[in-house]
Amino acid sequence: MTSLVHALPDQLRDQAAAVSTRLAANLQQPPRPGSEDDRGPSSPRWRGQSLSKGAAGVAVLHGLHIRGRGTFRSPAVEAAFAAVPRHLFLPGMDLATAYAPQVVVTKRAPDGSALSSASHPNMVATMLEQLDLQPGHRVLEIGAATGINAALLAELTGPSGAVATVEIDSELAARARTALTAAGYDQVQVVCGDGAFGHPDLAPYDRIIVTAGAWDIPAAWWQQLTPHGRMVVPLRLHGSGLTRSIAFHRHADTLLISDSVKVCGFVPLRGASDSAAHTIQLADDITLNLAANTGSRALGRALTHPAHQIWTGIMIGDTDPVEHLDLWLATSTDHFARLSLTPTAHRHTALDPAPRWAGATLHDGDATLADHTAQVLHR
Repeated sequence: MTSLVHALPDQLRDQAAAVSTRLAANLQQPPRPGSEDDRGPSSPRWRGQSLSKGAAGVAVLHGLHIRGRGTFRSPAVEAAFAAVPRHLFLPGMDLATAYAPQVVVTKRAPDGSALSSASHPNMVATMLEQLDLQPGHRVLEIGAATGINAALLAELTGPSGAVATVEIDSELAARARTALTAAGYDQVQVVCGDGAFGHPDLAPYDRIIVTAGAWDIPAAWWQQLTPHGRMVVPLRLHGSGLTRSIAFHRHADTLLISDSVKVCGFVPLRGASDSAAHTIQLADDITLNLAANTGSRALGRALTHPAHQIWTGIMIGDTDPVEHLDLWLATSTDHFARLSLTPTAHRHTALDPAPRWAGATLHDGDATLADHTAQVLHR
């Protein structure tokens, strides 16, 4: 797959270069007293941070990638991405990695699993558009992680709004607080605590956004949301960890109505609302995630049997609306699961689950697996 940066049309590439040059030049100029650069969180100077022409160019391409996918729906969200210096929240990483269209894992558990990450920029933009945040809003974020999202929230709420972000990991909370201060967002309140309990000190909130996979909506989130507030939550809809970012609008004390659902994947929320996953290890670097009590340990021997490949003949395009195939499978059978493979696993196994459906797999409860794959026929 060719990355968008290298596949930009000539006109768009020229536009990126021109904007990059202007931005780099502007960033070297000191702010005029009382000017827009000196006033609020929407300042394009990134709060006095001196940025090289190369860094500015990478940041511009970062925004162009998201725009090219049609994710930006509002000028405010696009402007927020242009304003936040993402690289300051990912210290020690080169600019290409910091602004790349990919997830960046920032902390792992002893077993190698991801505990925290900087989400894919396109997913971040998607959820911010779902949130519909307005200037002056009071917003609560569950899961500070790097602090990048909190900075974006601060840009969107403006100087008249308020942002609180809760992080259960004290090390991550400290990092986020340091990065937010360095980037000029010291108005953001970083709280070290269990996100399942929210942050009642600043409640009620006009908006709540969750940046980790949640198994449910805790009572505290309901209680701390205004009567007509909006909440965006990556809800885990199946024991395998199948997740969707769902935007809810509150219509009554006991009623949330969803009006937007997007495909996503997040590390699980830790704390009081955590739920143990049911997994079966197929190999050292291949894990099967499934609902509890739906498969025997015999599934662990599935890869010892010969593999068979059958192509359905179904052809789909990049823009065909098939992103919820895994959700349909999960609701149509009791034997749905998801495969998790490390990068090295792809090099020594016949398994090749299509990333589009996050390792969607069916099993017979015993020792047979069927994973869904795809091959490129036309470019």
